[in-house]
Amino acid sequence: MATVRDEADARRQLRAEHQQGKDEPRERASGVAKPQGTGAAALVADGTDVLELDYAEIDAAKNALDARHQELSGYLESARELGAPLADGNGPVSHWMRRSFGLRGGAEAGGVQAALESYLGELASLRQALDAVAASHRSNDEEAAAALRAGERDA
Repeated sequence: MATVRDEADARRQLRAEHQQGKDEPRERASGVAKPQGTGAAALVADGTDVLELDYAEIDAAKNALDARHQELSGYLESARELGAPLADGNGPVSHWMRRSFGLRGGAEAGGVQAALESYLGELASLRQALDAVAASHRSNDEEAAAALRAGERDA
């Protein structure tokens, strides 16, 4: 924990900390691995124009998304308590810390609550997209199966 003497010292330390993060290289594309595990439903191409979709994996991915949604909803409920202003502190930086914490903990843009609500929205959109893709593929599979059955009766 750093010692802060006054407001100017706090700003200098903040700038120095911010500069350290800028100089470090971010993760390179070669270091990013192919998605694996839950949610990375296997789309297997067998050399033809056919893709096989594993519906059980899609359902498992949706269940995992639901679990994450529940977890983030819990965090959002906890974060709502952060919206209350800090009441104690009379030091040279207490006003700025109170103001900064209020912004970061609040529901305004850039705040924890706004970020959590955004994540929840993204999870809902992803789940909806998975539902749409699975329904579309299932419908195509059923139509193809019906066409094959009709062809067998005609033969």
